[in-house]
Amino acid sequence: MKAAVEKARQNPIHRLLHSLSVHHLGQRTSKLLAAEINHVLDLKDWDLEKYQTIKDIGPVAAKNVSNFFLNPSNVELLETMERLGVNLRQTEEDKKTDVNTDGPLYGKSILFTGTLSQMTREEAEKKAAAAGASLMSGVSKHLSILVVGEKAGSKLKKAQALETVEIWTEAEFLERIMESA
Repeated sequence: MKAAVEKARQNPIHRLLHSLSVHHLGQRTSKLLAAEINHVLDLKDWDLEKYQTIKDIGPVAAKNVSNFFLNPSNVELLETMERLGVNLRQTEEDKKTDVNTDGPLYGKSILFTGTLSQMTREEAEKKAAAAGASLMSGVSKHLSILVVGEKAGSKLKKAQALETVEIWTEAEFLERIMESA
């Protein structure tokens, strides 16, 4: 328990935001918000329009997050967590990363599904971002590339049905990002 508390004192705020269980506030949206604020409680001063100025944050997520921070009990809970030592300030991990406009995947959006054999999902996402890709959290008409590992399921079926998504194996992904390295 003590180790968990110590870890929470140093966690990036995108993890805290994601842990709040606000409907439609997934990992990606949490990271987008964390990159825009210095302190989690900055969000209590935001209006709906400010949320929607961030690319990829839609009206539903904006409304849900706004409503969460309008609730005094939620703000009080976060203030208590901070007093107990939980980090509510932006960390280096939360800051925006510069997009590699020269990368082989610049201008492409990418998503990973299934079990990857040569790297973790997090490592794959870092490699994709370093190659200039933007990371997606789900299959949609905005997705360019779906990288599939073992036991890929519904995301693969949905991408195939769209017929606009390039489907790559993990090996193809590695080969394409290494071509320009």
